[in-house]
Amino acid sequence: MKLKNLLLAFAFVAFGNMVMAQGSGTYGLPKKKDFDRLSLGLGLGVNWFQGDVQSGSENNSGIWDNIKNPVLGLKVGYQISHSVQLNLRGQYTKFSGDKRDRINYPNAVTGPIKTSGFVEFESQIMQGTFNLNYTFGNISFLQRNKRFHMYGEIGAGFFTFATKVDLSDYDSDKKGAVPGTTVEIVDHSPVMEGLVAAGLGFKYQIKRFDVGMLFTFHKTLTDNIDQVYKEDTESDNFSYVTANVNYTFGKKSAMMEWVNPMEVVYSDMADLKDKMDVMSGDKDKDGVSDLFDKDNSTSEGVKVYGDGTSVDSDGDGIADTKDTDPFSAKGAKVDASGVETDTDGDGVPDSRDLEPGTAKGNLVNFQGVSLAGGPNSASASASAAAWLPSVYFDVDKSAVKKVYHDRLNTVARVMKSNPSLNIKVVGNTDADAGEQYNEKLGLRRAEACRDHLVKVYGIDAARLTVETKGEVEQMATKNKPMNRRVDFLPNK
Repeated sequence: MKLKNLLLAFAFVAFGNMVMAQGSGTYGLPKKKDFDRLSLGLGLGVNWFQGDVQSGSENNSGIWDNIKNPVLGLKVGYQISHSVQLNLRGQYTKFSGDKRDRINYPNAVTGPIKTSGFVEFESQIMQGTFNLNYTFGNISFLQRNKRFHMYGEIGAGFFTFATKVDLSDYDSDKKGAVPGTTVEIVDHSPVMEGLVAAGLGFKYQIKRFDVGMLFTFHKTLTDNIDQVYKEDTESDNFSYVTANVNYTFGKKSAMMEWVNPMEVVYSDMADLKDKMDVMSGDKDKDGVSDLFDKDNSTSEGVKVYGDGTSVDSDGDGIADTKDTDPFSAKGAKVDASGVETDTDGDGVPDSRDLEPGTAKGNLVNFQGVSLAGGPNSASASASAAAWLPSVYFDVDKSAVKKVYHDRLNTVARVMKSNPSLNIKVVGNTDADAGEQYNEKLGLRRAEACRDHLVKVYGIDAARLTVETKGEVEQMATKNKPMNRRVDFLPNK
């Protein structure tokens, strides 16, 4: 009764897993077509006959006295889910035993053998069983050893036996048959009977092979294997212990039995969690979540676009945080610091230079064209002063940025080439602050440019007049940076 209940419970668990496996496609689990499922196995081991006639000393038989005959097996398996396999096993072995006892042999004419009788038997066994194999933990144990499996197996089938029995007197001294008293009885043909089987085993994966051990108990439906009936035995049973090797056929990258489908689910959940963490995270604190941020190394406080990249106002490819000249002409070629290139060094960037090959030292106009009449002519002085470049400043700042030193260099060259030329240095601001404050800020900017020309280039301070217009002349209403500047005008 206990065995029956165990088999029913085992079948119920296995069926539940098969049902879950059938719905795997619905819930996004791996599909059957993604795996290899057919396998072939060989087994080699020993048997243990558990019948009426078992080997041992006198009337007592021991387990190890009866584990002696080899078993050879062949298995064909088909995986129907990650945990459940159907397989067909075929096995060949031999049973044998000897025993001193009162014997009731069914074909004996003279009735029961006397008490001192001695019986020996040998039977060739061939069997086939159809089995349901269930792998423990392949779904429920997420952290299990993926290469190691514990499994259980139940099945039913048939076996044939052809028994040869020797009956003889018993020799107490030699504890065996008395020579010359043996009577041999052989069945005329093999007999087929049914059986049920239950087993436990383990296996270890090595690429497409797996190796392991399996213990299987067989409950037969007969008491005739050893041809001896005893009232205290219900049937002749037997067990196998086999070492097995299996090979899984196919060309897929994974074998169904060795994949835990729940790992895919947990992996997807972990991936979703990572994405949520990325969406809610902002490593560089630029206000753009890490999931959409194309630049996670933006310095804190730097203005960025919606994709997290630093603002590049002039579109020259250099972010404003690194651009020393954030007002380069659109499409102009710039260096690593964002300053427009000036190939001929005439003070006019290449993007606006109509004469890119000006000889060194020549005075040019705002388009980079050489001035007529020589560097000291009146027309040259007027034209040169008319295009002198402006210097721009950051918000509420009066320090001259390094990027504009080349523009002050241009002013200095013009003044040195035109000794009679005096310059008016005019400071300007945007309109964000108060009028009085902006007047003082514009004056500080003009003084900073004058001081640079005097200290760096040795220009006579008497030739430079500083004044401020504050916020009076707003050149651009929508582009405030263009209003934060110092202009250089001829001073008549």
